[in-house]
Amino acid sequence: MTPEPAVGNQILAATADECTLVAVIGTATFKLAPAFKQATQAARLAGSALIVVDMAECRSMDSTFMGAVATQGFALRNSDTTRFVLINVGPNTAALFKGLGVDRILKTYSADELPPGMGDLKALVQNLQPVDIPEPSRRDLAALMYDAHETLGRVDPENLQRFRDVLAFLRRDMRGL
Repeated sequence: MTPEPAVGNQILAATADECTLVAVIGTATFKLAPAFKQATQAARLAGSALIVVDMAECRSMDSTFMGAVATQGFALRNSDTTRFVLINVGPNTAALFKGLGVDRILKTYSADELPPGMGDLKALVQNLQPVDIPEPSRRDLAALMYDAHETLGRVDPENLQRFRDVLAFLRRDMRGL
């Protein structure tokens, strides 16, 4: 179900039949978070009933990227129109989500299991395209990073303490911009 090996770290996406597949390739950091956000927001605007995030090729994540994923999870967890699931979540990725409590708000599936009723994703895999976005401004990137870490604090109050200095730095940085 995973896409062809890609060069570098990137987000790939394809939409068909009210389903969007978003593949996370390589190391998912704050640099990929804007493309991830763009891909998932575009899926929601296109009316996708199911957004599937394939984590098979994700090697690692930073807290900003995990917060961006959690933000989408929060936005869609009570949705009557759109389901948001993560598939092919390996043990390392699962441990990262568990470490920050993100596993409490997202439904994840290992490579051995898939969501009930999920159809064949081969056509989507074949049509995956890189999500190219303009370079975000420093202020937009700081705002995304702040929102991601604030969301992690909503997921687990211990994260507020864990990311206290990061949030303070980002607040100062945004004021200075």
